[in-house]
Amino acid sequence: MRNIFRIARWEFISRFRSRSFLFNTFVSPLLFTAVLTLPIFIFQYQPEVSTKLVGVIDLSDENIGQNLQDELNRYYRLKNRSPEYMILKVSVSNSKPYSRMLKEYREIIARKDSINSLYNQIKDQRTEYYKNTKIPNREYVLRSSYEKLQITREEKELVQIESNRFKTALDSLYRNEAKNMADSLLITEVLNSYLVFTRDFTKNGNMEYHSKNPGDFRETERLEKILHTIIIKKRIINDNVERAKLRKWLNPIHIKKYQLFAEGQKEWNFYLQFYGPLIGVFLLFMAIFTSGGYLFSSVLLEKSNRVIEVLLSYANSRQIMGGKILGLGFLGLVQVLIWFTLTLILIASDIIPAQKINYLTLTNALYFLIYFSLGFLFYGSIFITIGSISPNEYDAQQINQFLRTVAIFPVLLSLIVFTDPNSTLIRTLSYIPFLTPSFMIMRIPLSAVPITMDIYITIIILIISIIGIIFVAGKIFRVATLMQGKRPTLTELIQWMKIS
Repeated sequence: MRNIFRIARWEFISRFRSRSFLFNTFVSPLLFTAVLTLPIFIFQYQPEVSTKLVGVIDLSDENIGQNLQDELNRYYRLKNRSPEYMILKVSVSNSKPYSRMLKEYREIIARKDSINSLYNQIKDQRTEYYKNTKIPNREYVLRSSYEKLQITREEKELVQIESNRFKTALDSLYRNEAKNMADSLLITEVLNSYLVFTRDFTKNGNMEYHSKNPGDFRETERLEKILHTIIIKKRIINDNVERAKLRKWLNPIHIKKYQLFAEGQKEWNFYLQFYGPLIGVFLLFMAIFTSGGYLFSSVLLEKSNRVIEVLLSYANSRQIMGGKILGLGFLGLVQVLIWFTLTLILIASDIIPAQKINYLTLTNALYFLIYFSLGFLFYGSIFITIGSISPNEYDAQQINQFLRTVAIFPVLLSLIVFTDPNSTLIRTLSYIPFLTPSFMIMRIPLSAVPITMDIYITIIILIISIIGIIFVAGKIFRVATLMQGKRPTLTELIQWMKIS
């Protein structure tokens, strides 16, 4: 037992003084937290420095541009109270093809109005002829007026068809010319974006958003919300509802979210609730694999330098394995306790609002320590086995990389865990020893109901798995530590276990 503690002390002190330990303890968590939270901060709190110009191509003839400007002015302004958005109706007055077609269309409309006027005049005359029974040659007059009316109706229908066809072609040309003009303004950065409203926008709600930055979710979300309000207003007005009631009906709502826990309700914040456990999983992963990596590299280095032979003359293989796991496990535990201490300092300084973060409790800290300890023993036994049987560092790193990928896999399913931490899929994955520490660290703070039974089951599964792996690792480590230059086969590993 004395040899185990001596080896553990040497492993702990040698790694504790290394620069890599200091970097992984103090710098890496800050870098990860910054990388994770900084884009969110920038996305939410990006300062506005100038008014944004948004172009409008309106084919609906509903004066959407002015309505959009009025609503944007109500909700979005810069710090100096100037409008954050300005709406510009894209003009095609300089387009010769459009001007020429517009002139032809106006001539058709003028001819259409003239024919309609003539048609209405003939109808009025026929009405008078019917009323006045004393007109000479009344039958002839009625028959000739009917022929004129029929000819005029045919002309009216033909010019209506022609005007509709021309209107469709004119709208298409207007749309193309306006989009070309808007694209040029977008390329030269005169416009930040532009909108295209179809003819039936108020009926079907279809529109287009054009921008050089398609990932500008904040702008599209704002415009979508405002336009949704505008289209509802127009639909309500078209149904002859009083305008005075619109503002009261469409007054925006603000939702405060609360989550129910056993001890009561607490206000719920997506970023605090989601990214906190995610950061906890990363810290757990880093603590386990930092200490496990030291264990892994220590065995490889001592084996390649034949230092292991000197150690075997001082202690047996079980003492060496136990001392390394104990020393580096305690190193990881110290790393976790340092993070806890820093967290307490930040809470005491009011930098972290502990009253808004319901998972910062002593109970959850205890669970974190339990799953770290069990996770390290589980992965540490695997690492020391890989290091002892690997002929070189390259082969060992491949297996190490695979284990890291498996351990961080729960992060890929973090949104599913956040949505339903007690779903059948997540509970099943939590029972897999390789995934248990990470999944449980996320599930415990996110679950609104106690999951005490799952905690007991996963701890038992980890303990049984650790006993089995340590038993196998001890037998393999005893033989493999002195093996050089050859990767053992599966058959040889089985034989070593039987011989041991």
